[in-house]
Amino acid sequence: MGDKRRGEIVEIDFENGLGTIIDENGQDIQFQLDEISGQVNLNAKVFFDIDLGLSGLVAVKVEYENIKVPG
Repeated sequence: MGDKRRGEIVEIDFENGLGTIIDENGQDIQFQLDEISGQVNLNAKVFFDIDLGLSGLVAVKVEYENIKVPG
């Protein structure tokens, strides 16, 4: 997989250490909060890679859009 995707953080669950991103295709993709550096912000625009986890697709290497543009 490995291609950078773009999306928005739409849910943060600090208790379980999870977040949800909706990508440009409208797909919900979960991520571990420790996959993003710094403070996690709701509605933040992000870039991320996709990996196959035990329960389906997960976002990894999550980066805020204004920090690094893939290319």
